[in-house]
Formats: sequence, C-alpha cells, structure tokens
Amino acid sequence: MVFFKHSVLATALLGFAGFCVAATPSMNWKIKSSEPINQITFGITINAAAPVDEFYYANQFGFTGGGGIGYTGIQPTKNTQDGKRQFMVLFSSFRKDTSTNHKNCKGGADGAKAGATCRLYVPGKLGDTFLFKVKKEGRFLTGTTLNTNTGREDVIGQWEVGESAGDLAGSQISWIENYKMNNPNFKLTCDNKVWPYYEVKFLPPTGNDGKLQGTISTLSSGSSACPGAITWTHDETGTLVKGGFK
Repeated sequence: MVFFKHSVLATALLGFAGFCVAATPSMNWKIKSSEPINQITFGITINAAAPVDEFYYANQFGFTGGGGIGYTGIQPTKNTQDGKRQFMVLFSSFRKDTSTNHKNCKGGADGAKAGATCRLYVPGKLGDTFLFKVKKEGRFLTGTTLNTNTGREDVIGQWEVGESAGDLAGSQISWIENYKMNNPNFKLTCDNKVWPYYEVKFLPPTGNDGKLQGTISTLSSGSSACPGAITWTHDETGTLVKGGFK
C-alpha cells in the first residue's frame, strides 16, 4: 500500500508557480499577514470517494527561511475488517534538517533519507469535513486533524526542523494526486474500475488559530489523460472538484 506522495511535487519547493501541473491538478492558497504565521488550518470535505488506495488530497506549506516544504492531507483507503469507513491522514516533511521521534512518524519522505512521514488511520464517513492544523512552536511542528462532523481530533505526528526554517510561509499549493500513476506499470483507463469517482472540496485556509483568513484559487487544470473527467466550481467558500467515473 502506498501511504504518501511521490516526490514529483517536492520540486515545487523551488517555486510552486512554475512546476508542471499537467498530471496533478493544483490550487494556490494564500494567507496575507503583516505578522508572523505560526499556525495554519486547512480544510477538506470529502463528499464522495471510493474505499480504495489511489488518491491523495493534500495541502503543501513552506517556510519563510526557505528549505524544503511540508504537506498534510488525507487519502481514502480500504474499509476496516468489519466494514467501517476509514481514511489515512498524513503530515510530512521534505526538509533535510528534519528529525522525529513521534510514535506515528518515521524518518524519510517518499523513500528519501531526508525528511519525515507521519501517518494515522482515522474513522470517518462521506460528507465529513476534516481540518488539518499545522502548528509551529519554536523548532517543533505538530500536525493534527479534526473531524468537524464528529468532533474527533487526532495528533497525526510531530517533527523538528532547524532554526533557519523561520515561520510558516503565507502561500503555497493544494493538490489532488492519483499516486498509483507513479508506478510505471500502472495503466490509466477512463472508467470507474481504474478511476472511481470522487468529489472533494478544498476550503480556504486560516492562520494563527483563525485570526487570519486565507483564500484558495480555482483548479489549475483538468485531466489530459481523460479529457472532461475532472470538473470543478470555485467561489469564496472554496473549490469543489469532481473527478473520475461513476
């Protein structure tokens, strides 16, 4: 089972506006602030998603001091043995100065020695909204998730970075990835067996525990492999993305 993103988007840390979005539709998010940002909350509502290991809905974040990026998000996954719905939530770092000893985390990101990956199974159901909170306190970053429908909150993990990281940056990207396509043997076909339908909404982020209101853009592109398979609408409440086949 693939739990976390491949490194194709890690190169976005060099300038996310210029990376290739043909295979991975993305959105730009922004939080304007004259004060340092030490906390960001992202939100994702999952209205429809098959219980399979294939898609990652994620939010990427950076640091004012530069260096590698981090990301946090959610992956639909197989149901529990007793048939209940569950999701995989992630909180990861691509920074070379990252270390961790949290029980949900391990060193390295996407097969690389650098960085860290934290992951956790959480219960949920279709229609739930998950908030992903990133908190930076000194050199430590903690990632948590809150299911607003049930009130359940879980710590995904925690990792430490170098002092040069600075504060959390006020802009980066959010994206949707079919991570099975990172396997060279995977063949995408335009049907519900290989591309099951999903419907997710990315909400505008907030900063510093709700004191700062952010924005999120419309989606960058649809699918070049299956034209018309991805549609979306956008307004001040966020970006609703529908993809795949029923």
